[in-house]
Amino acid sequence: MSVRNTIVLNRKDLRYLLIDSLRIYSDNVVFIDGNNPYRFSINKKTFYVLIKNVHESGDGRVNQDECRIQVSKSINFNQALSSGNEVIVLGYFADEKVFTAWNPYLMRERFNQRQTISLYSRFSVQKITLKEKIASYRDNNDQSIISFLPAYLGLYLENLDFVHLVTDLELKELVEQSDSLNNDNNDGELDTSEGILTITHARQKRDPNFRKKVYDAYNNKCAMCGIGLELIEAAHIVPHSHEKGTDEIDNGMGLCALHHTAYDRSLIYFDEELNILINENKMEYLEKVGLDSGIRKFEKLAFEKVQVPENHTLRPNIRNIKIANQTRGIF
Repeated sequence: MSVRNTIVLNRKDLRYLLIDSLRIYSDNVVFIDGNNPYRFSINKKTFYVLIKNVHESGDGRVNQDECRIQVSKSINFNQALSSGNEVIVLGYFADEKVFTAWNPYLMRERFNQRQTISLYSRFSVQKITLKEKIASYRDNNDQSIISFLPAYLGLYLENLDFVHLVTDLELKELVEQSDSLNNDNNDGELDTSEGILTITHARQKRDPNFRKKVYDAYNNKCAMCGIGLELIEAAHIVPHSHEKGTDEIDNGMGLCALHHTAYDRSLIYFDEELNILINENKMEYLEKVGLDSGIRKFEKLAFEKVQVPENHTLRPNIRNIKIANQTRGIF
């Protein structure tokens, strides 16, 4: 049997994978806490997500196309199951960058009977997913097992109640409609045989007054590198989608387009003493998945410390810095 899925992501890698994937779908994503399972809020609804690397089925299984993950109940997992929030189990094929999801309601029934369960999928379905964006098959128990590209993780979570019940054609229609609405920055619905599926690409509207306040406070320069050149953006320290992500100046900072994106994607951050730091955990993850081009050049682009306004009332609030780093999965 040939070796497949040679890239194995650790817990920190998987956390950043989930954060990055969810933010493709919606701006309204907050990492809350957890160490697999991880707790997220997306579009104001909270989920626990347990994620495992998919591997071959092992000795004694004759189907060469078969792959699986194994999930055991732990203290953290039991707490998630009893929390009242939805608990999702995902497999991830790092080589092909494909998620696989099993019906969470059927999974709960199995955990009522066993301490450890195996969840199976098919390598061939992952190949189809790379072309079709989403694909599914039904196992011997008539369970719908769905595979999809990372861009559709938020769409999957938002439609958890019905997504494992609809047809393959309806799944493809859902993805196509989501793509179309995302291009136009719109939301929508899809009426299926099982119920209404929703699409909410929540893009935060920016307050022009906030932008002006930040530009003035930071003298139209990037606080991390000093660049102006009309490349400055008004960045929120605590994301605008977070319940504490206000438009007050102490939650704002002037950043160039590069450092704004890098900050929001957890590549770079700053601590309570305003030291600018590279997130080595995120960099290690990017190196594993082949997205690390230019790391050394990027590291040289920032100051050692954030350049803040002389007026103390305009500087970042320490509490906001703490919340921001936790929300972005830094700590």
